[in-house]
Amino acid sequence: MNPQTNSYQQLSKLQQVLLKQNIPFASYRLPLEKEIITLVQHHSLPEKFDSFQRIDKNVGFVVSPFNQSAKHGSVFLKPDCVFFSDKIEDIYIQKLAENNRFVELSKAKNSLSTTRSTEFISNVNKAMDAMNAGEFHKVVLSKIRLEQLPDDFQPEAFFLKLCEKYPHAMIYLLQLPEVGCWMGATPEPLLTVEENIVKTVSLAGTQLATNDDIESYQWTAKELDEQGIVTGFVEKTLQSLGIKDYSKTGPMNYQAANLIHLKTAFEFPETSLENHLGDFLKALHPTPSVGGLPKTEARNFILENEQHDRSYYTGFLGPVNINDKTDIFVNLRCLQLFEKQFVLYSGAGITASSIAEREWEETDNKMMTMMNVMNS
Repeated sequence: MNPQTNSYQQLSKLQQVLLKQNIPFASYRLPLEKEIITLVQHHSLPEKFDSFQRIDKNVGFVVSPFNQSAKHGSVFLKPDCVFFSDKIEDIYIQKLAENNRFVELSKAKNSLSTTRSTEFISNVNKAMDAMNAGEFHKVVLSKIRLEQLPDDFQPEAFFLKLCEKYPHAMIYLLQLPEVGCWMGATPEPLLTVEENIVKTVSLAGTQLATNDDIESYQWTAKELDEQGIVTGFVEKTLQSLGIKDYSKTGPMNYQAANLIHLKTAFEFPETSLENHLGDFLKALHPTPSVGGLPKTEARNFILENEQHDRSYYTGFLGPVNINDKTDIFVNLRCLQLFEKQFVLYSGAGITASSIAEREWEETDNKMMTMMNVMNS
């Protein structure tokens, strides 16, 4: 048997046990890497975070919602075990299988799929009116779609399919009390810290990928404007925190899953943060690529007008100080699992030059990242 095939079988056995026993865990594979890491917390429950200030010195996996509230808060998994995909032994799987069950996950959800004309397109038009009136410059509007799970659906098999199909994305499968069970293939790093270098990006604009050369994709004035808004926000955030010695590259075309985006990359020394990683996260989130600009006005518009609950969609998540690296991603191209259903989430950036019907099509294209694998 191929050693890699055997390691994937062991990983799937581990994930099956964790899901069945409702044990808190997060499995993830970083972009362009082969190693799959699974963090398991089975002696206690993950910690609720009320402040990003406490993230710097912790080791584990953070999950944070779009909007911090009494209903949805930040959660930090502190692993009792760290499993690498090629080092998962049966004895550990058996010990976890004997673990007492944790809190049951939600069984169903009274979610209704976002309606096209009466809700989404109406909100786009309302947002454009508000922008023309000078209330804000950009807002990201989202939608959800409720689907039935196939009878033979296996989360662990779906996870491996995502890893195979989307090498450029951060792939994850997680289960946490109060957060639930989520899976995703997210293309957008919020920040990474490795070898004393901090990296972040601005990402905007969306086209369906074809077989054309990456540099051949062209962008409309609306898409270039949207990318400029996000890039300007990141630069102002860096400057507001006193970070001046950063480098900036882009904008450039960037492929993530089945989509092409515009990306500008930023780098600066970790010493510039002086143990204020939490402050940097708080200042960045939510970025204009998932919320809008100005942040407060755009977020208020979203909370007042979107009829669904974004929950942890467009929040952020990722490993912190694992293998001397921190890799935190925006939670995009994701779905939330329930007993017999799943909820898809997607969004589109709205500016004054948006065309409502095209924004609806963009959100459909983004949902196909997950649906292409679900239907394969």
